[in-house]
Amino acid sequence: MLGSLLTGTALSTVRDRHDALRPDVGSVERALWAVVLATVALDVYTTALGLEMGLTEGNPAMRWAIHDAGIVALVAAKALVVAGAAALRARRPEYGLAIALGLALPWSATVLVNTVTLATV
Repeated sequence: MLGSLLTGTALSTVRDRHDALRPDVGSVERALWAVVLATVALDVYTTALGLEMGLTEGNPAMRWAIHDAGIVALVAAKALVVAGAAALRARRPEYGLAIALGLALPWSATVLVNTVTLATV
């Protein structure tokens, strides 16, 4: 009986509504790249703020680079990573979502840790 209710136009309408609720992968990927760019900026900002407050960089390699070249070393490192990820995305677009997520998640966590650290100083 249910099969006869969902035939023809009714079934087509159900499928159309279901497809409309499914997120577009391209939209999700673009949103993740926006998160990547925002978290890069926030990471640099919160790191610079923390250094000004007397805190130290947690990553030993970046601590050394920042000591020698200043905060521009962090900006350069982040730019290099984003450029590399963008180049990989251009070469292998089928992995674009994973690449963006692979940057967005850890950098979001970093910004969260930096923000909590700054709030507790």
